[in-house]
Amino acid sequence: MKKTLGLFFVPVIALALAITACTKDGIIATVTEAVDQALFSVQERGGLGKYGCYELVFPVTVQLPDSTTATVNSYEELKQVLRQHFTSHGTGGGNHQGGGHGHHGNHNGPGFFGDPGQPGHPFHVQFVFPISVLNQDGEIVTVETGQQLRELREACAGTFGDHGPAGHGNHGLSCFRIVFPITVAFPDSTTAQAADQQNLRQLIREWRQNNPGVHARPEIVFPITVTMTADSTQVILNSREELRELKESCE
Repeated sequence: MKKTLGLFFVPVIALALAITACTKDGIIATVTEAVDQALFSVQERGGLGKYGCYELVFPVTVQLPDSTTATVNSYEELKQVLRQHFTSHGTGGGNHQGGGHGHHGNHNGPGFFGDPGQPGHPFHVQFVFPISVLNQDGEIVTVETGQQLRELREACAGTFGDHGPAGHGNHGLSCFRIVFPITVAFPDSTTAQAADQQNLRQLIREWRQNNPGVHARPEIVFPITVTMTADSTQVILNSREELRELKESCE
């Protein structure tokens, strides 16, 4: 009887080890992997953040894979919302076979779990428009549609092709944060001081509502101070050229 039980347990143990190995290899998506994939995809679609040409102006509202929405004031809040979503709803990663794990090397394709940029994918996150982004010239661009976001991406693709989604939530989100208050100059030569990011969004929204049909963009007034996310040091930028150089050096 002992020999029979021993023979029975051998394949069971082997199967358990195989399942564990598959999980370690990423065949079943973890919550962290799902968050990384979602963040990488939503930034890549607009050329946003550390590897892109534009900085997102918070707060923003996003639509989650289950069609619910959430308003967030920072990437950290977005990470937390995504972590809670995938913890509650599961990642569904095992159902999306693709071209590679996306964990090592240069992966610019959809990755092992399919393409999170496609609606219906369990990692798909999208913005609720309009949103505002800061370009490399210090202009604040209002984006009304997904097509306009794609046009920004086409105008400046950034370096997403040199990176993959693995670990994106820890090292790929942003290079710096603007220190408030800042002064904004509007196309009619008026200026206003924004106390924080929410106030900045409100000022831009009100100006656009009061000036329909004006396509020129508001600009930040230099100098500005930014805090580097890598080491929390502060840097003063005196011109749009210095802002552009900083964005181009973000890696």
